[in-house]
Amino acid sequence: MENWEYDELFHTIKEFYEEFLEENRGYRYAAARLANEFDNLGKVEDVIADTAIGEIVMTHEKVFVGTVEGITKRLSSFPLEEAIGELSLGEVKDLSQRIERVLKGLREVTVDYNPRAE
Repeated sequence: MENWEYDELFHTIKEFYEEFLEENRGYRYAAARLANEFDNLGKVEDVIADTAIGEIVMTHEKVFVGTVEGITKRLSSFPLEEAIGELSLGEVKDLSQRIERVLKGLREVTVDYNPRAE
C-alpha cells in the first residue's frame, strides 16, 4: 500500500465518519460521503475501505440496499492472496476476519430501499 498503513486507513475512515456526522445531516449521509471520499485508492486499499465502511454501516438502523450490495459484492470477490506482499501476514489475517464479520453483519441488517441520504 503506497499511501496508507493498514491501521491508519481504518482509523482515518472512522475519524472522517465522525466528522461527517458532525455536519448534522445523518448517518446515511456520512456513510455515503465515506464511500465517495475513500474510493479508487488502490485494490487493497479499496477492500480495506469497504471493510471499514461495512463495519460502520452494520451498526446503523437501516442500510441502503446499494451499499449492502456493493460492499458485499466487492468483499466477496476479493482474493485475499492479492493482499499478501502489501500487508503483513497478521494484517491479512485481521482483514480476513473483518471481511467475514462484515459479510455476516450485512446479511443481518435491515435493508433500506430509499436512495435518499437524509
